[in-house]
Amino acid sequence: MAGSGRIPRWLRPAVDATMTVALLLQMVPGKMGNRLHEATGAVFVALFVLHHALNRGWWKRLGSRSDLRSRCARLSDVVLMVCMAGAALTGILMSRSLVPVLAVPAVAHSVRPLHGTLAYVSLMTCAFHMGLHVRVVRGYLGKKGKINVPWAQPLITVAIGAWAFVRLGVAGKLAGEPSFPDGMTPLALQLLLHLALCLPFTVAGVIIDVAAQGGKRHE
Repeated sequence: MAGSGRIPRWLRPAVDATMTVALLLQMVPGKMGNRLHEATGAVFVALFVLHHALNRGWWKRLGSRSDLRSRCARLSDVVLMVCMAGAALTGILMSRSLVPVLAVPAVAHSVRPLHGTLAYVSLMTCAFHMGLHVRVVRGYLGKKGKINVPWAQPLITVAIGAWAFVRLGVAGKLAGEPSFPDGMTPLALQLLLHLALCLPFTVAGVIIDVAAQGGKRHE
């Protein structure tokens, strides 16, 4: 995913970083307000499409590989595409600000739980996908060399992620139960909880990437 041709080197990391921020903001609609929530969602979908357009060469190379990392990358991308399409469609059906002319108020209440489910599946899958591309992220930051995963790190991140999973009530959201924004929790804490939820999925992706590169975990 490194820069090539006439694509500026800064464009890919800028798109990826903006996508990450936009997705996190999508998870706190109660703090953003409906108008900004819908606008940010539209920006994220547009950046998601641009991300794949910028990395179309990676897709061609990926199709010829059958190792675990490549299969996980393909699967995560398919899941994300399905979730993005579903979230965009349900968002349009519920729209009150961005495209209200396309909204269908009669189904808004029934698709709202599905919208939330798709959002959380997208968040966790994005975290896993980012872990699979840890070497690309490190490249953005100018870091090179072997990646080591201390044995305790997965255990710690799973514990942190489980705490966030329970604290955010993700099980209910994934089951499609009606949920309401937590107005009493400060914005910073809500964002921190969602980042904590991502940790074990990101580390799982990193472990698969390290294993694919022949890396060894050590104490």
